[in-house]
This record gives sequence, C-alpha cells and structure tokens, in this order.
Amino acid sequence: MSIPGIGYNTAITILAEIGGIDKFVTPKQLVAFFGVDPAVNESGNFKGDKVKISKRGTRFGRRALYAAALASIRMKRNGEATNHVLLKYYKENLKGKKAKVALVAVMHKLIKYLFAVLRNQEEYQVRDPKLHQKMFLENKTIIAA
Repeated sequence: MSIPGIGYNTAITILAEIGGIDKFVTPKQLVAFFGVDPAVNESGNFKGDKVKISKRGTRFGRRALYAAALASIRMKRNGEATNHVLLKYYKENLKGKKAKVALVAVMHKLIKYLFAVLRNQEEYQVRDPKLHQKMFLENKTIIAA
C-alpha cells in the first residue's frame, strides 16, 4: 500500500493473486503471470505487427492492476499528481501510442514496482528516474571497487 494509487482492497487482491513472491525470479515472470506481456503472433515466415497483451494470466489481478494504473495517473483535486513519475511516463507514452497502450505500459511498470517492493520487503519511495539511475550507478561502482 506504500505505492501511490494502490489502496487496501487493490493491495489485498494483488497479493492474493500473486500468492508468494518467491515463485517469481524476475519481474518478467510476474508480468507474464498477470498477462500483461505481448502476445506472439507469428507462423512460419509471417511475423505479425499488431501486438496485443496475452491475457493468459489472472483476470482479477489484471483488473486490480488496471484500477491501480488509472489511480496512479490521476490528478488530485488540488492539481497534484497521485504518482508524478508514472504520470510523466504515461504522458511520454501518449506521444506515440494510443491511450490504452500507454496505460498497459503503466501497468507493466507498476508490476515491476510491486516485484521490487515485495522482493526487498521495503516501502516504495517515489524517485525521479534520473536520480534513481544515478544512485544505481554509484552503488554499482562501490560494489565493483
């Protein structure tokens, strides 16, 4: 519930659908579990260019993620964004994609956030991606030294 846009009921639904995070080694597996990954459309030499989400995962979890993604990009009454990082990401995606495709991209990013929060057992901290990248590179050089 530390992620902005995820309330009590949504958090319980997502956690119930996931079960234990120890079943998933990478965030990509969790994305596939929820069915938000792209479906493959190819046969022989044909490679389809109209890619949709696979929807092979849990529909209740996907609906909860959809609601959380909508809540994350929503503006509050005072004009402040619920999650300014995801709202910025959504608006960047809107430049070249349709609204629902951009929303699925936000759902994908939310799943990655959920994976990190559940794996590390730490609360979510809203950080600018550039600051996060800088912190990651500094930490990587300290470990390598």
